[in-house]
Amino acid sequence: MVTSKCIARSGWMAFFGVSLLLAKIAAADQIYNFTFTSSGMDATGTIDVSGGVAQSGSINVTNVPLESDPSTLITAAGSLVPDPGSPSTLTLINHDGDNIIFDNIVDVASDPSLNGNGLGFASGPYQDSVHYNTLINLWGNSPGSYTLFVAEANLDSNGNVIGDPQYVYASSDGSLVLTPVPEPSTLALLALGAVGLLVRRRCCSA
Repeated sequence: MVTSKCIARSGWMAFFGVSLLLAKIAAADQIYNFTFTSSGMDATGTIDVSGGVAQSGSINVTNVPLESDPSTLITAAGSLVPDPGSPSTLTLINHDGDNIIFDNIVDVASDPSLNGNGLGFASGPYQDSVHYNTLINLWGNSPGSYTLFVAEANLDSNGNVIGDPQYVYASSDGSLVLTPVPEPSTLALLALGAVGLLVRRRCCSA
């Protein structure tokens, strides 16, 4: 026999679960793992997207070719540089005068999910807030097509440029996969929903 108390309890649990879901949707904060693959450089990383803009993240790039001798492959890494003025763009510059222009806008419902400005990563800050030794830019071109760009100078222990300042200046065209990372709140919501269904089933079978 189904009691009014049981129905009320199930109703309140369902209401609470829906409220949590709506709150999560309103927050629109999601972490993504990403993988860039090409015939040249490859990269993996993470971005935290809120309101359609990446707020933080990191990237690790492999198979980065040296512009100068010896022409071997190295790695590069950087942290996402927040753009407080997005959707306006932000420009970063390195020791050689190379620059990247980005806005950190992400639209996972579109293909490509990054626009022509894309994401800006950097490491080795110097001089001021827009100068970095390593610059990394990842942007979208057309459906399924993305470009990864890396510019870096070779420095000694004192921060002075060694030899050719354009130590790395490389780009690769490839594909990008964004994978959402389940957050604890999402898992908790799924668990709550399962509990609610279990309670409802027991109440209805009582």
